[in-house]
Amino acid sequence: MTKPTDLLDSFGRKHDYLRLSITDSCNFRCLYCMPDEPFKSTPSIELMNSQEIFEISKIFVQQFNISKIRITGGEPLVRNDFETIIQQISTLGANIGITTNGVLLHKYFDLFEKCGVRNLNISIDSLDREKFKYITKRDLFQTVWDNIKESIKRGFNLKLNVVVMRGFNEDEIPEFIALSHHHPIELRFIEFMPFTGNSWEKNKVIPISEMLTLVSKHFTFEKLEDGKNDTSRKYRIDAESKGVFGLISTMSNSFCAGCNRIRITSDGKMKNCLFGADEFDLLKSFRNNEDLTEIIQLGIIKKHKEKGGQFSEMENVNNQKIINRSMIKIGG
Repeated sequence: MTKPTDLLDSFGRKHDYLRLSITDSCNFRCLYCMPDEPFKSTPSIELMNSQEIFEISKIFVQQFNISKIRITGGEPLVRNDFETIIQQISTLGANIGITTNGVLLHKYFDLFEKCGVRNLNISIDSLDREKFKYITKRDLFQTVWDNIKESIKRGFNLKLNVVVMRGFNEDEIPEFIALSHHHPIELRFIEFMPFTGNSWEKNKVIPISEMLTLVSKHFTFEKLEDGKNDTSRKYRIDAESKGVFGLISTMSNSFCAGCNRIRITSDGKMKNCLFGADEFDLLKSFRNNEDLTEIIQLGIIKKHKEKGGQFSEMENVNNQKIINRSMIKIGG
């Protein structure tokens, strides 16, 4: 095997983090992720199968120094062969994380521990059962909450992702932050982002500056040092806090300059940016027994400086003109 090559784009950014979607199916119907119109999941024949997922991931790890792989969906845990996928991916030596809505986690805690998977991101946008039901269209708050508590008990590296939307859940920010003080978790507040069909509106976005103002009305807090590739700006209440809270400012104060992420959709398309229109068909090339090296490198070189080249300032966003998939079709 030839010596691995770093994936560098034209702005000198090194890409060593692969976000790998394995399905666009989900057992929730969150309004910021799913399009308004009737939604059909991709037929199985068009999805990467478990062996294709493994072989394509292996190329990224062994040829391009990918050190971190995050498994996403849709909801990745709904795949029938999820256990096989995790067992295979865990042999590659990369740091593995899972992003999930948490409702099926209890089935896989033992698998994760066996395969060395320690990093879990759980999406939960409300601590109120009725609001949780409203946004997910499922009355499953208690199941998710029980699995969050079990994740903490078992010592997983746990991040809770909260999409903050004006008029819906900003009043819960203090209650969420209190969790980060009492438990060894990272609570992450994410600005509402525009994707195809998700009814994004600028006035629903609460910028992180406003979030911090809300926090300051309830807590004193201190800034922590952020890593070069971190997406969240981290804080804690005080030195006694068991965890931290962070703010992800995709819209109001982007972190594109430190981006090290590559995305592969469940149907095998590489996206070099969450907001990018460009897609590179790795699965088709793989099934044709073609070398993926050149198409991967081309995809990275074509990466725009920020936000897929589609917008810069939040004030200029026209969601109707953005060329992209819905969030569930991308994988986050």
